[in-house]
Amino acid sequence: MRVIDEAPALTKAAAPGERALGVLSAVALFAVLAAAGANSVPVLLGCVVLVGALALVLRWRWSHLRAPGQRPHTKAEEAVFLFAPVTLAIPGLKVLWDNPADPAAACVSAAVPALVPAVYLVLRWRR
Repeated sequence: MRVIDEAPALTKAAAPGERALGVLSAVALFAVLAAAGANSVPVLLGCVVLVGALALVLRWRWSHLRAPGQRPHTKAEEAVFLFAPVTLAIPGLKVLWDNPADPAAACVSAAVPALVPAVYLVLRWRR
């Protein structure tokens, strides 16, 4: 019985700090992509923005894969995360080719790649 009591619980809730950092990450991702899409940025800066956005998205995935005591990913979480890096192409087309959009269109195109990782995080936090 002692071995069973010492086994890690795979249903522990996410810490409040992790949740706050997840919300902050989604907001920052949206803000940076919207600002880069609405303004004329050099190609090199656009590449840095997109690589940084991809690194942020992948970092959340890696942190959930490597954290001890985490439950396995469900098929829904896997499916949602599959689209997270792909959706970065929506604002990426405007950013890389220095083709700024109007602010409303930039916000809409930045909302999709910010929303998909947010949905992934909410699914991960749902226990």
